Parts: sequence; C-alpha cells; structure tokens
Amino acid sequence: MSADWTPLEQMLGPTLCEKFMFMGRAGELYLYKHVDTRRYLNLNVDGQCFRYTENGYVPEEHEKAITHVFG
Repeated sequence: MSADWTPLEQMLGPTLCEKFMFMGRAGELYLYKHVDTRRYLNLNVDGQCFRYTENGYVPEEHEKAITHVFG
C-alpha cells in the first residue's frame, strides 16, 4: 500500500505533515501517527477526524483531534 498524504495535507498543510508517518488504512480512514507524540490522527477523504475507541472509530471534532495528536 502506498502512502496517501492528501487528507493530512489538506488539513494541516505540507510542512506539518513532515512530523507524521502514514500507518495505513482502516476501511475508508487514513491513519497517520505523529513521530514525537506517537498519537494518531485518523481522517477520511473529506477531512473528518475520527478517534479509535473500544467501540471502533467514532467521529471527533477537528480541534479536539489536533489537540490530542500534538499534546
């Protein structure tokens, strides 16, 4: 599977994307891991954020997802 940076670049811009690794996909979601915090930013093609929970992936507000991943 080749890395697809489009959803992350559209959300954060190319400069901030340098701090992420592409970890693959889970269905329609793109999974990116921050290299320093080791936290995930999970996005769909439209830029909607998702958080993984014990019940699977659930939608999350952009601001909350950004705070989590950079926190």
